[in-house]
Amino acid sequence: MLGVPARGRMDWTLALAASGLVVVGTIALLSAASHLPGYHGILQRHFLALTIGIAFFLFGFGFNYQIFQDQSRIIYALIVGVMVVVLFTGTVRRGHRSWFELSFISFQPMELARIGVILTLASFLDWRGRRITELSTIGGALALVGAVMVLILLQPDFASSLTFFPVLIGMLFCAGASMEHLVMLVGYGSMTMAFPLTYVLCQVHFPDAAAGTLARAIMETGRLGWTTALVLLGIAGLAALAWWLTLMMRLRPRAGYFIVAAGILMAGLVSGIMVNKQLKGYQRNRFVAFLSPETDIQGASYNVHQSVIAIGSGGLWGKGLFSGTQSRLGFLPERHTDFIYAVIGEEMGFMGAMGVLGLYMLMIWRLIEIAKLSRDRYGSLVASGLASMFAFHLSLNVGMCLGVVPVAGVPLPLVSYGGSSLAVTMWALGIATNVHSHRYSFL
Repeated sequence: MLGVPARGRMDWTLALAASGLVVVGTIALLSAASHLPGYHGILQRHFLALTIGIAFFLFGFGFNYQIFQDQSRIIYALIVGVMVVVLFTGTVRRGHRSWFELSFISFQPMELARIGVILTLASFLDWRGRRITELSTIGGALALVGAVMVLILLQPDFASSLTFFPVLIGMLFCAGASMEHLVMLVGYGSMTMAFPLTYVLCQVHFPDAAAGTLARAIMETGRLGWTTALVLLGIAGLAALAWWLTLMMRLRPRAGYFIVAAGILMAGLVSGIMVNKQLKGYQRNRFVAFLSPETDIQGASYNVHQSVIAIGSGGLWGKGLFSGTQSRLGFLPERHTDFIYAVIGEEMGFMGAMGVLGLYMLMIWRLIEIAKLSRDRYGSLVASGLASMFAFHLSLNVGMCLGVVPVAGVPLPLVSYGGSSLAVTMWALGIATNVHSHRYSFL
């Protein structure tokens, strides 16, 4: 039902925190993009997206969120359908076929898929509420999210697909899933990432050693067959040997633990090989820049190196608005999108950077409170999914600007330039505010 919720039920703390982030992002954008070609066009698109975003926020706030639960199957079908269509008809940008280009606007459907997956996964977990500790529920949730992740990987956009996994873990945790199952999922995800990273590390530091040769034989295309099969058998054999040794030591552990551990390693290896085959050259260079930044300061490590310089040069109070040398003189690439946090650190200093983090913490805290106060399980899961999404995006974007995680090309929500991200994020916050507005409704 569409209508304005009762007066006084707006979560003003959430709204003010989000507004503060939009204001800071707009100021940083005015400075960061000032010397870019098409500066006025960038500003026009930003303010157009902001206007649409405000309309989306009000729509999300005024539209009863429970309709999304009733129509969750249709929403999921539309998400999958759109993601399939973009693979065939989308426009290629930065090597990703992930955009729809219209005569007057462009749109990235993956941004909408993020929120759509949260809405549909919340419905699935609510429906399976009494069976949340069963492995079949975990498998169903993983399949629901995994299908969208695979479609995004095919674009190929590895970084964007990565953002769905922490949301899955966070929502399963809040839904009451078994800790053993969560540990299995986290272990599987960690192994999936660990194998490509280990491969890159061996190629950089041990290209001619036995470790590098084995890693190349396992991970590279065309040499997967017998070598990979032998490695999988080796993992199973080591698990069996470890179980036998513990029996000899009279520890009497459960065999299931060793079977699960071996299964996680083998599944992670297979997934890691698939991920490695999807990685483009520039994505592999990002791993090199993270694991060994000193090897290519002027190439793969350049972005992160300039970002760290920009943040460090800001000092306590910054160089002043529109006075950042790293950004305005063009040393910092992608300064209005992925690395806008570095612009904030340079021009607003430590205090400004911490202020942005504080606004994000305030917003995430309010989403957690909304999840706790929600009138129903579905609304609680939607809010917890949004909190997980924002927390991961914040950690990944700020982490890559500081050089503590690989560069992933993930924007900073509400702050980075990007019309699709801004509009859809504000719609999501409107839905969360609607959940808050109905917390005392029981009709």
